[in-house]
Amino acid sequence: MIKYLEPKEKIFTKPLYKEAFFEDSDSFVNYYYEEKLKDNRILADIEDENVKSMIMLNPYTISLFNKKYKLDYIVAVATGKEFKRQGFMRRLLNKALMDMNSTNIPFTYLIPANKDYYLPFDFSFVAGKNEYNADLSGYKKQVISGIKADEELAGKILDFINKEVSKDNDVYTYRDLPYFIRELKEIASENGFINIYSDKKGIVAVESFWGIKKQELKERIVSSDISKREYGKDNIMIRITDIVELLSNFTSNEEIDIIIKINDNIIDSQDSYFRIEMDKFSSKITGISDMGDKSFVEFDIADFTSWIFGYVSEAKCRFINFSDISSAKKSLDAINKVRGIFINEFV
Repeated sequence: MIKYLEPKEKIFTKPLYKEAFFEDSDSFVNYYYEEKLKDNRILADIEDENVKSMIMLNPYTISLFNKKYKLDYIVAVATGKEFKRQGFMRRLLNKALMDMNSTNIPFTYLIPANKDYYLPFDFSFVAGKNEYNADLSGYKKQVISGIKADEELAGKILDFINKEVSKDNDVYTYRDLPYFIRELKEIASENGFINIYSDKKGIVAVESFWGIKKQELKERIVSSDISKREYGKDNIMIRITDIVELLSNFTSNEEIDIIIKINDNIIDSQDSYFRIEMDKFSSKITGISDMGDKSFVEFDIADFTSWIFGYVSEAKCRFINFSDISSAKKSLDAINKVRGIFINEFV
């Protein structure tokens, strides 16, 4: 039976979690089940108390062109050994994506252990891993460990991070005090700590380390005044779940009016034609049922995702019924694509 688990049922996923993610320490698993299950959703195929397959949807506040959404970060995707390759996960993922569409969630995202698993579901890479190679040895250093937060210091850290990640990014995780307190607990579950670096003007960098057997860098954020952000391997994958809601946040450099066709084999309402009317200040997205012989630009949803989120510069699309495609290309170029993405969360 496929269902979203009730709070009292979530604990039934623990045996499958420990089977699938056996490398996680007991202390981290205990943290995860004490904290993350308070507000996440778990879609599972369950029989009595036996969870055959599951997807955890962990909520994060994501800023998209300064509009804040509560979006689902897909994690803990697992199927029991005896149920693999029987379509369990396909059914769960399809349902989760369609349910997000029905509630006007613009997109969902994940960090894949294996990208090939998610490509058939039209997830696309949109960002590389954030990296900084900064020499912080000359700055004042303060270390935070444990699970208790000084609210004044936490406020300064959050102000620095939110200001820094919003500078060059149209999409980023917005962090508040509950986020920071939970982060402390997460790091502490792996004997971790946070380093704060400051100069006379204030905080210039924040980094965290964790790991019981081996300490590893979890995250580093450095002021753009002293270090340029670099990008590592492909990291974040996004799946658009409501294209109308998503595009309502976009603008264009000039007034445009163009029709696009989206091919989506999972979300039926997105497998359709959409009229995009857009200018420097607003956008209007309208579904079209009767096309006649109108001209349009056709995209597969995955190709549209990587393009509109700014990960590829050239749109992979087809121009249909245009006598001259230059005007259509000009309209597509005028749309202000996502300028940058800053999402670092692991769980």
